[in-house]
Amino acid sequence: MNDTPNQKSHSFPILYLARHGQTDFNRDRIFQGRTDNPLNETGLKQAAASADLLRLTPITKAFVSPLKRAVTTAGIILSDRNIPQKVENRLTEIDFGDWEGTPEVEVKEKWMEDYMDYRNDMGSFHPSNGESTVDAQKRAGEWWDEISGEFSSDDSILIVAHQSLNAVLACYVCGIPLKDAWIDFKTRPGEVVRIIPGAIAQVSKLVPEI
Repeated sequence: MNDTPNQKSHSFPILYLARHGQTDFNRDRIFQGRTDNPLNETGLKQAAASADLLRLTPITKAFVSPLKRAVTTAGIILSDRNIPQKVENRLTEIDFGDWEGTPEVEVKEKWMEDYMDYRNDMGSFHPSNGESTVDAQKRAGEWWDEISGEFSSDDSILIVAHQSLNAVLACYVCGIPLKDAWIDFKTRPGEVVRIIPGAIAQVSKLVPEI
């Protein structure tokens, strides 16, 4: 992987991108976006499993989407640590526009071309009356550029957010084209992607036991 403009010369931290636990919309395969649903019972268990997964990880800083499903997940992961979770609006999920509150099967029927972009080419995705992945990556990338200069190679950074937002941010950090977002960065609720950024990023997925 080649150097990209977003990869600065300072030492890189280890980055943990956690997806929130399950909500009823996740369970029922309904597009959620910025709809502010709480975790369901399974989601609470997944968040606890994520906490167990990261128990031995020396997290030094934590940032979280303002949506309650992410805030609750982060609170559970950090429940036995003296680390404040910093809410960052630019980590909120992509605005799915007309898709929000719509079952996946209906989205495929009404917006097949856009749906295929979402599944196969995130670089071209722009839902009806919603936010493009390019714009979502721009805001998340701006935040990363602002904050990453404060980190050192001794830091382990936890970000608790959402599948699509985490994926576009991970592409930015790693210098990977958006069209390839789902190759390494597709996650289920409660899963964590670990990234060691650099000229050649090291990426792995951590899957909680539940």
